[in-house]
Amino acid sequence: MPLARISVPSLLLPAKVSALADAVHHGLVTTCDVPDKNRFQLVSSYPSGSMILDPTFPNFRRSAEACVVEILFLEGRTTEQKSRLFQTIAARAIDAGFSSDDIMIALVENAPTDWSLGRGLSFGKDHRPVLP
Repeated sequence: MPLARISVPSLLLPAKVSALADAVHHGLVTTCDVPDKNRFQLVSSYPSGSMILDPTFPNFRRSAEACVVEILFLEGRTTEQKSRLFQTIAARAIDAGFSSDDIMIALVENAPTDWSLGRGLSFGKDHRPVLP
């Protein structure tokens, strides 16, 4: 159950934001074995000047449409899966009209014991909540 935080500039049209969110979910499903129904995304829109992203580091050309995707998920994906995830998200975003330099992705991994999905219960291996 990954949690994706998608930060976008407010100048983006809603359809383009939705396309990016779809690209992120598609990438997780097709490269990281995430079940299709496990979609958890937080989309935040920022006014001009509120997303401070170096426009050229390292040798990129970010535009005013640059977005940041942060994905928090359980450890265990291979380097190859992560590379394919980056490529899949970028390809879908490019198909939606984004520049390839405008999609920045950061992955953060942790363990099941670092999650509570509700009821204050740990999602840890030995403590998964039993649903009524």
